[in-house]
Parts: sequence; C-alpha cells; structure tokens
Amino acid sequence: MGSRVVLIDGEHYPDVIKWAINKLGDVCCAVFLGGGEKLDSLDDLETVLGIPVYSGDPLRTLVGVLASNRVYEVVDLSDEPVVDYEMRFRIAALCLWHGVTYRGADFEFRPKKMVRPPKPSIAIIGTGKRVGKTAVAGFVARTLKDISRPVIVTMGRGGPERPEVVDGERFELTPEFLLRLAKKGRHAASDHFEDALTSRVTTIGCRRCGGGMAGFSFFDLVDDAMEMVRDMPHNLLILEGSGASFPAYRADAYITVASALQRRDYLKGYFGPFRLSPANIVVITMAEVAGEERVRRITEIVRQVNPTADVHFVTFRPRPLGEVSGKRIALIMTNELGIEPTKYHFEKLGAEVSHVSPHLSKRLQLRKDLESFEGIEAVAVELKAAAVDVVTQWALERGIEVIYFDNEPVNVDDKNLREAVLNLGREVLGGKDDTRN
Repeated sequence: MGSRVVLIDGEHYPDVIKWAINKLGDVCCAVFLGGGEKLDSLDDLETVLGIPVYSGDPLRTLVGVLASNRVYEVVDLSDEPVVDYEMRFRIAALCLWHGVTYRGADFEFRPKKMVRPPKPSIAIIGTGKRVGKTAVAGFVARTLKDISRPVIVTMGRGGPERPEVVDGERFELTPEFLLRLAKKGRHAASDHFEDALTSRVTTIGCRRCGGGMAGFSFFDLVDDAMEMVRDMPHNLLILEGSGASFPAYRADAYITVASALQRRDYLKGYFGPFRLSPANIVVITMAEVAGEERVRRITEIVRQVNPTADVHFVTFRPRPLGEVSGKRIALIMTNELGIEPTKYHFEKLGAEVSHVSPHLSKRLQLRKDLESFEGIEAVAVELKAAAVDVVTQWALERGIEVIYFDNEPVNVDDKNLREAVLNLGREVLGGKDDTRN
C-alpha cells in the first residue's frame, strides 16, 4: 500500500512534530518546508524524529520523495507563516498529479486514478469556460489529419446519455439535421457535434456532471467511450475537456488553453498550476485584445509554473462553413469582445453585416435580438449554446440561410501553432505518419 510523507516546518518544536508523527503512524519520511524559530538544525530535527528529513526547494524536493517512495498520502503538519494558500494549492496540484492524497488539518484533496488511454493520445484542457478550448481542439484535429487518423472524445454537461459516435469524416451535419436532433430534446450544439462539423473528424460525445476544483468530473461516460475507441480504426486519440474539467486519463501529451483576459490568480493560484504544469503546448487566446502588459504578465506566470512549455499567443479568425460573400447577414456569438473583430473579418470576406448579437448563451436576450433583425439573407452563428434550438429554428422557419462558422486560432506572435501541433503529433505517434494514401 505504501506509506505517508509529512510536510513539516521550523515553527514547531521538534518534539511536537515527533508527537504528531507518532499519532499518525506509517510515516516514511518528512519534507522540510522552511522556518526556523524553534529549530536549531536540520540534523538535530532528523535525530529527534527518527526518520529521513529532506530539504531544499519544497516542490522539487517533494517530487523527488514521491518518485522514490511508494506514497499514498502527504500529510501537512506545517502552518502559517511558512506556507500560504497559494503554496498549499501548488502542493495539492503536485500531489494530485502524482495520484497521491494531500491532507491537512481541515482539508483533503483525493485524486482520481488516471490511467493510460488505449491509443496514443493528446489531451486538450482549458483553464476555464469560454477560453476557446473547443476551437483549439478542432484546429488540432484538422491539423493532425495530415499525419494521422484522429478521433476526438468530448465530455460535456449537455452530452448524450450514452457515448455517441458522430462520423464527421463521411456524414455532413446540416442545419436541418441538427434541428431535428434539438426537437428530440438533444443538445445539438454539444462539443462533439461542433468538432465533427468544423473539422470533419469522427467524434465521440459523452456527458459529465459536476466539476471538482482540480478539474475532475463527479460522473462521466469517458470510460465507456474508451472501450469503444479500442476497436475503432483511428490511430490518434484527442481527449477534449469541458470548461475547466477534463477526462481522468493520463495522456501522452497535453495542450492547455487559457485566455489572456482571465484573472491571473486563476492561472498562478488555486489549481491553475495543475492545468498548466503538464502542458507541452500552452495556447493563450484573446491575445490581440488583451494588451501588451497583460500578455507580458501571463507569460511570466506560465514560465514560472511550466518553464519548458511551448507558449503560443493567438487570436481567433472566423472561418465560415458556407459562402458569405455578397450576403446581408446577422452575426451571432457568445463573446461580446469578439464581435467587432469578427464582424471586420466577415466584411473582408465580402459579407454585409447588418445586425450583431453577443447573446448566444443568453436565451432571453437572444430571442429579443432575433426579433429585431430585419432584411437579412443569412445568420452566421457559432455552433454553441442556443445556436440550434433557438437561432437555427428561428432562421429556418423564416427561410433564412444558416451558416455556421468556426473560430480559427491564428498566432499574433512570431510562432507557428500549426507546426507545433504537427511536431507534437509526430512525437506522440513515435514519428510515424499515417497519411492514408
């Protein structure tokens, strides 16, 4: 089963720490976090405790201890002022990533068991909702089609009752088809439909309920989807998270998506480091509207948490899935900040944008906006939120064309996200391309 590791400090007398360790039992060693008010030397401390005491950078030291011992629990016997809330969240993130429980006087973080997926895999996780994770996942899938045959497993609060396969490689998802699904009570704008529509890849949609602080869901169907993946012909698995939650599987590589407009403490504090730490690539969206100073600070945070990550700053460009040139359209989105730049790029494509609505995720206001639209030939809408059961139904009932559009990540730095994704895909595949010639 293993043993416990305790976290200790020099603000407690050694005999008090020894007393607490004896009450705990089954302790193999201690990690010293700092402080020295009640401590003469670490050698004396180790003598009193009768177990090895490791010191140095607390997080690096703890990683080494977890790697060299069979540990099932880390117990925190330290206190203020040696550790603050931010440090304790960093410790919790580290323990959860290593599959170890982290427990203190009045808290406990228990990990979910993270197993390996049945095929080479890349996980795409977000640091919150509306950071552009699904748009990035779709881009990754489209890109990796050049070297593999990917399948995406999604999880969402509006997912189906049983895992559902959508063959986006062969089946075209029309507005009429999606509306029929919506009328049957289905969430036809769920991520697996969006991915299949925008990337023309096979997807498996799963439902999930509840999201923990670290990102694990309370219930989900991903395990069932993994059994389906085993027998499918696809050779690369893309695991797409939902909001700030993600499947409890240890992928071969990670892409973390964050927004430059997010609160910085959501990235450097709480369980932000848990999501940033495993990333091979970090994609920072909304960089174009965030401003240079905010971008600089986000870069510093990412570098502090994950100095080896390949960081890309991107903005989104609309990629309509139908012809918009010469048409008078209404533009409907979830993000108010994205309206003006998206309108600009639609007009560059030759569309006349006569009406806009940023209320795709606010149904009451959205319905009011729709009723004010006059003289349009088409609606251009993201496949999210109320895109099908409200917007698509409203448009088709009036003979108005529905044009779904994707948001394509485009670098605003001097880097190339497409090449980075291809390189990561080749690494995960072991250097083997499957071009399906």
